[in-house]
Amino acid sequence: MAQKEYFQQHVSYEIDVKLNDQDHTLSAFEKIKYTNNSPDTLEYIWFHIWPNAYKNDSTALAKQLLRLGSTRFHYSENKDRGFIDSLDFSVDGIAASWEYHPDWIDVIKVLLPSPLYPGRSSTIETPFFVKLPKIFSRLGHTGKHYEITQWYPKPAVYDKDGWHPMPYLNMGEFYSEFGSFDVTISLPKEYRVMATGDLFNSGKELQWLDSLALLGDSLLLLDNKQFEKKINALKKNKKSKLVKDGKKNKLDNLLEYKTLRFKQNNIHDFAWFADPNWIVNKGELWLEKSQKKVTLWSMYLPKNAKLWKRSIEYLHDSGYWYSKFYGDYPYNHLTAVDGDMSAGGGMEYPNITVISTSVSEDLLEFVIMHEVGHNWFYGILGNNEREFTWMDEGLNEYSNIRYWEKKYRDKESQIIFQDFLQNKLGIGKDIDIHSFHYLGFAGSGKNKDAQPLNISANENFDMNNYSQNYNRPAVMLRFLQHYIGEEKMDTIMQKFYKEWQFRHPSPDDFRYYFDFYLDEDLDWFFDNVFSSTASIDFGIKKIKNRFLIQNLGSFNVPYEIAYYNEDGYEVERNWCRQDQEYKYYQIPDNCFYAVIDPDQMMPDIVRTNNSTKRKFKINFIFDEPSYYHTDVNVIPWLFSYNKYNGFTPGISAWYGFLPGHGNNSAAGYIAYDFNNKEPVGSIRYIKQNDYFDLFHQQRWTLNLSKIEGHKGASIGFNGVIKKPLTKSPRSSIKTNIFYHDLLEGAFDQRFYDEGKYFVGEFSYTKRWIKNIFNEYSLGMVGDIGRGFLKGRVFGKYKLQMTKKIKTTGFISIDAFIMDKIVPTQYKNFIFGGTDPNFTKLVLNRTPQNNDLKVLENTFHGIGIRGVDPESPERSTAKPFFQLKIDQSVPFVPGEIFLDIAKSFDKNISDSNFLSAGFVFGPIIIPIYQSWGNDNYPNNINWLGERIRVRLPTINF
Repeated sequence: MAQKEYFQQHVSYEIDVKLNDQDHTLSAFEKIKYTNNSPDTLEYIWFHIWPNAYKNDSTALAKQLLRLGSTRFHYSENKDRGFIDSLDFSVDGIAASWEYHPDWIDVIKVLLPSPLYPGRSSTIETPFFVKLPKIFSRLGHTGKHYEITQWYPKPAVYDKDGWHPMPYLNMGEFYSEFGSFDVTISLPKEYRVMATGDLFNSGKELQWLDSLALLGDSLLLLDNKQFEKKINALKKNKKSKLVKDGKKNKLDNLLEYKTLRFKQNNIHDFAWFADPNWIVNKGELWLEKSQKKVTLWSMYLPKNAKLWKRSIEYLHDSGYWYSKFYGDYPYNHLTAVDGDMSAGGGMEYPNITVISTSVSEDLLEFVIMHEVGHNWFYGILGNNEREFTWMDEGLNEYSNIRYWEKKYRDKESQIIFQDFLQNKLGIGKDIDIHSFHYLGFAGSGKNKDAQPLNISANENFDMNNYSQNYNRPAVMLRFLQHYIGEEKMDTIMQKFYKEWQFRHPSPDDFRYYFDFYLDEDLDWFFDNVFSSTASIDFGIKKIKNRFLIQNLGSFNVPYEIAYYNEDGYEVERNWCRQDQEYKYYQIPDNCFYAVIDPDQMMPDIVRTNNSTKRKFKINFIFDEPSYYHTDVNVIPWLFSYNKYNGFTPGISAWYGFLPGHGNNSAAGYIAYDFNNKEPVGSIRYIKQNDYFDLFHQQRWTLNLSKIEGHKGASIGFNGVIKKPLTKSPRSSIKTNIFYHDLLEGAFDQRFYDEGKYFVGEFSYTKRWIKNIFNEYSLGMVGDIGRGFLKGRVFGKYKLQMTKKIKTTGFISIDAFIMDKIVPTQYKNFIFGGTDPNFTKLVLNRTPQNNDLKVLENTFHGIGIRGVDPESPERSTAKPFFQLKIDQSVPFVPGEIFLDIAKSFDKNISDSNFLSAGFVFGPIIIPIYQSWGNDNYPNNINWLGERIRVRLPTINF
């Protein structure tokens, strides 16, 4: 069958809507003119009624939120959810029936009373009523703050591939028909309103907004002290408090309403936002090419005023640079409003963007710039976001890098997350926009759960994979620009924008312009970037009088190589391409070393093998990795203390742990022991690899340590077995070989035996996740040393029944298969273990005075959560059974615990143990113990002797 030619439907909307801010509802009437520009006769039209996404737990939105680990909507009350109803469609004045989509209640099919022929139009009308939810995603309210998005019945797109009905999703955006909007909004007059479109016949409203802008702009002229004083006064004087949320004393009749009308052409969505407390700023942008003036508005809450002081600048510069890069902004205003979003840092709509809370001015600018950029990539170039997310997010993110490079060239594209740390202390001072995106991309470079970009948004396994629609195209297109040149890239992108504005381009349409303007076949780029998970990894070595370059990745790209003399000056630079895995190059004259990708434009997932010479580079605590040096981050360790070593000041250092280092990481510290007059410290090396296909993830570790009276060494392996793109079942295998030398006098002999030990450890755990509320696991652990072999089988269970009712359980049986010589630390401690292999955080293992019983009052894992103050060290080398249950219930803070244990050691007077009480975070408070003379608290000392602390699990 011949493929259909491109066509595009057209929809003209007229909507009248009234906001009831007592009930948080919309009452509206919609009239649309739907023009069928297709060659097909239409018998029905699919409509999206996306407020129904918030109706119950069966919607696609609700299911996706749970799949991605969010339970907020699931546990919400009905009064906080939303829906749309009161639909009554007519077509050209004739009543029309409709039916729900078989799978989704937020999609309906409107059956046309008579066929809509090619080139004809029909007028479709319906009233509708929306109950606004609290903000769980994009539509909703927080008190008197309103974000009215995806709120009206909207026809799905009909294109050459047919209909595109789709449910509303949080992870996954939209695809809508272009047209015109004429929207009339009625709401209480105290609200500041910003919306898609231009205010029409609303001189009074504009005058009011201008007066608010004069006030808001005057705040920016104040010094910091005066500014803070004014803002604090505004925070205390919220107009919205005059009308209490939820009261029904007929206030609706007393409120004075205003009616605003907004009109806009050549758009495919309409959103509006309202808040009575926003501070208003106003500015303007003059476009260079068209000499057109664009009005800029920013509105923000007093609590965020300090961050938003330069928001007009961010809007101006975003509009300026995007217009310069691609083509002029075609509308009359560009607006950003301060929001309360749950879908992410910001969300774009034609003419207007809503921004959630940010942590720094640079990050706020980045989000505003990103969302403004979506006016080009989504608003004007209206690709199918649900099916090809990368086309708007990826092209926009690439443009974000370009913006930052141009605007902040003088500060080398630095991006500031925390000004004091980066610019005053120098921690992370060199972090720039390139590393910001590279780290986000390279972290998933060889992830076995990676997915290609050309998949539908909801097919993404998790948010990490979805985020690659941003990062992967951004870094790859930046590299392509470097390869072909900025001038050619501008020509291609500007032509693409000019010919596809206000239309629906596809990936093939985007690629067409590269093929048209470039002589080179770019299959190597487009096939690998968008249709595969291929990764770039080149390495270089110096072998005698030649350089060996090896393609270690799965993506063969052109690469740049630069040669340097002994003084570090560049003597030559070339672009190269190799079809084989290995390629040798003669060393040029006066060349001392060579670097692949010297400007770090190529998104190579392992950059540490791109240079034949790597000097040491010392950073204070942390800085952006240079990769072509050996970056060592140093932290002063001045206040370390333990009882055995005493005061031990020193230095901690670490290397790696971030993408781009080839999965090689190391950390350690060296200190001076003032008690024993000797150096102490530790070092740890970690290597992640994919040597064995059996494992989804695998990691090797090597540790050496001398601290707190313990000399030790270990080598270990940790592997995860699971099918790609699944969460369950998941198996973990751990093996370790330990050497321990416990020095005389360093340890509490009730819990440890001194001496030297070689111990092997093995563990296997298999975990099943039925859903976010229900999971369980089974496993086994074994320790073997000279004279003993110890094993444990265990099971864990978690069931979340409601938001406040959760049950967790643990059951285990420990037994010694061989117990000829069992060091004390490897025995089963009735009241909690001692971490015999020194892999976890233990505050102090040294003998204590009675007034500082750190070891025995700290709970370490296996064992029941009670204690015998007379003999806390009670242990056994015989079989030991335990069952532990934690239960959270409504109206009771923390959790209730019940522990049951049985020892099969005839030498222990009590063989059955039961303890019950409360757990408040790390604090364990028993209120019943079955052993001893006093089973219940009878005075404060009883509790004081039995309260324990459970330390966080920190593996070393």
